[in-house]
Amino acid sequence: MVDYVIYGKIIIDDIRLTSGEIVKGMLGGGGPQGAFGARLWDRSVGLLTRSGVDIEPGPKAALESIDIDLAGWVKYEQHHTPHGLMAYDENEYMVGESDFKERKESFMRKMGLMLQEVLPIPETYKTPKTIHLITEYTHEPMADEALKMKASGSIYSLEPLIDYHHWTNKGDMMSYFSEVVIVTPDWPSASGLAGSDNPLEVLKFWSKLGPSLVAIRHGMKGSYVWDRVHDKMWHIPIVAVKAVDPTGCGNSYGGGLCVSWDKSRDSKVAGCCATVSASYLAKTVGVPSVTVEIEIEAQQVRENLLEKVEEM
Repeated sequence: MVDYVIYGKIIIDDIRLTSGEIVKGMLGGGGPQGAFGARLWDRSVGLLTRSGVDIEPGPKAALESIDIDLAGWVKYEQHHTPHGLMAYDENEYMVGESDFKERKESFMRKMGLMLQEVLPIPETYKTPKTIHLITEYTHEPMADEALKMKASGSIYSLEPLIDYHHWTNKGDMMSYFSEVVIVTPDWPSASGLAGSDNPLEVLKFWSKLGPSLVAIRHGMKGSYVWDRVHDKMWHIPIVAVKAVDPTGCGNSYGGGLCVSWDKSRDSKVAGCCATVSASYLAKTVGVPSVTVEIEIEAQQVRENLLEKVEEM
């Protein structure tokens, strides 16, 4: 049986770095990045995801190098693997769709068709310790499956992809947060829904929405975490690395968070593990491979980071 199941998309990204350089054909979409973040802290990680059979050798090899269970990876002959462009503003948040509208519309058409397909869940994935979803849809079939897993004892963790530019899915998301155990929104979404730019007030707002663990990701400013068990609020600083690309940092954070929460039931520890997971994406273009050396290094980086955490 697989203990930690990550559900997210596969997208082949062209990434516009802050330098202006465009790096093409990188494995992205959130699913692989979330799986890497989880795999850094446990070996029993599986990925539920989709692609076309046309996925290129490079991204395919990158996915296999994460060293996770791939029984939940479905490859369709009738659909093409979606391709996208990732670009960021000065705060490392994705720019609005108007910056690459035509490409965005093509991507949405392809992804919409693929999401209509039923995603079979392997038997080994049906009773995980934690099910973690990276999604903007609260009514998609996998969200319903996650609720069933939760009813059977699994921790339900959610990285909500909230449309903070237009708030098109605000209502659905707000009514859904009470259904999950862990929620990890990004700062524009979290502060926008809370109606405040004060991190403490934003975290207080989210602590009342129902989940047992809240982790708000604030880019280079770190993250803010709280759990119902200890009822304390912590600021987790970032790990100082030479950052080259923010793509997937939040996804990796969520993967690391959900595994670490299951093991520790402590938001301070889980937030540090999540931050370490994110740091490996920040200093890499694409998804890193998981090696024994990285696993050992991550443990030490986490211990160093724990000493820098401050109560809010």
